[in-house]
Amino acid sequence: MKHIDILVNEYFDKAVSDLASLIQINSEYDSSTADALKPFGNGAALSLEKFLLLAESDGFTTKNIENYAGYAECGTGDLIGILAHLDVVPVGNMDKWKHNPYDAVIDNNKMYGRGTTDDKGPLIAAYTALHILKNNYKLNKRFRIIAGCDEETSMRCLKRYKETEEIPVFSFSPDASFPAVNGEKGQIQIALTREFVHQGHEPIKLLGLTCGQVVNIVPDEAVAYFSGNIAMLKRQLEEIAGDDLEIEYFEEKYLKVTAFGKQMHSMNAPDGINAMYKLFKYLAHPDLDYGPWELMHWIRSMALIFDDKNIARNLSINFKDEFGELTINLGLLRYKSKDLQIHFDIRYPVTMKPSKFEAKLPLITEKLMMLGQIKKHIEPLYVDEHNIYLQELLKAYNAITNEEAKPITIGGRTYCTSMPNAVSFGAKFPQDEELAHQSNEYLDLDNFKKMIKIYLQALININNLDV
Repeated sequence: MKHIDILVNEYFDKAVSDLASLIQINSEYDSSTADALKPFGNGAALSLEKFLLLAESDGFTTKNIENYAGYAECGTGDLIGILAHLDVVPVGNMDKWKHNPYDAVIDNNKMYGRGTTDDKGPLIAAYTALHILKNNYKLNKRFRIIAGCDEETSMRCLKRYKETEEIPVFSFSPDASFPAVNGEKGQIQIALTREFVHQGHEPIKLLGLTCGQVVNIVPDEAVAYFSGNIAMLKRQLEEIAGDDLEIEYFEEKYLKVTAFGKQMHSMNAPDGINAMYKLFKYLAHPDLDYGPWELMHWIRSMALIFDDKNIARNLSINFKDEFGELTINLGLLRYKSKDLQIHFDIRYPVTMKPSKFEAKLPLITEKLMMLGQIKKHIEPLYVDEHNIYLQELLKAYNAITNEEAKPITIGGRTYCTSMPNAVSFGAKFPQDEELAHQSNEYLDLDNFKKMIKIYLQALININNLDV
């Protein structure tokens, strides 16, 4: 039998090419083209079709599950699942990308593109490892790569899979971090609303506020629009503005005020800089006077609550355990005319009882002076670190990296929360920066090769496991 390094080298160029072919398809959720045959839009369906054609040409058995998800399978025996996704989040401001996010450009040994790290790159790494296993080893298990098309929004893809297809005895998902993840925080998304009435005689009016595209990303831009005596307001803002604020006339009769932050996946919200919090602070300055006055006073209250460091404490939800602490992200805000809407994404500790958090909702809405409801709730995941399959994954990671790593807990949510006996396994290495959901997302090709080696060793270990 050839050494793992030799085998991976033989398949690596194809892996890079396979990945590029998927990156070049924009697979964001697209409501404008979604219908009964393509529930998440044309791009997601096209991406799934591409992956299944690729797998079929490599000798896998494939199935398309109504364009919700699909799978590629090989082997016989107990079913082992590999859970990955083909959908991606929006690219955001194109001007912030070094290369077009759908060109799969390789620059300085890095492939740039939306989905290179979340999750098309890890999917192809695991797929390539399974392809090598299929062609070079006797298979004692059935291995099935399950590729979904709705992980980034509501995971309806995996729900549909579970309604119609076989459930694996064990699954891992290459959609988080190495060495291996045995705990995922609970996730709650909350929508809040409020109405502000215009008095009709304000010399300066705040006409609109907007930030964010999806709730699970820390927004890096937040915008306010004003009318009325905007020349005076412009002078006042220029006196207090830092490098993170842009003030400009818009269509001559409006003032556009933009605050800038740092985009980040909401599971790591404290590592980002929320542009909406920045905008709150600027608009709360005591020298500014605008209407609706009720809205202005609300903004001043929010500037005190959303101070970046103590938000959870200010909302009386500062919970933590040995695995981590609660984090909160204001991902979406829309205000126009009189209606205000806000959406939060909250990740709470693994050992916290879901009912305990839900009981806090009235207190949160009271502090924010809004009406609110829970839109999404996924309870925490925890798998005992002595789980036999988890141990084989750790052995594979440690064998390739020469480490003695232990499993970790994360704030992200993966398919593992919806599948029994499942853990996340890669693909972000501990020393690497978080690139998921950010501009200039890229995959280092040396890391890509190392991922394939780790996944191949893990599949070998599981394939030889006598359970």
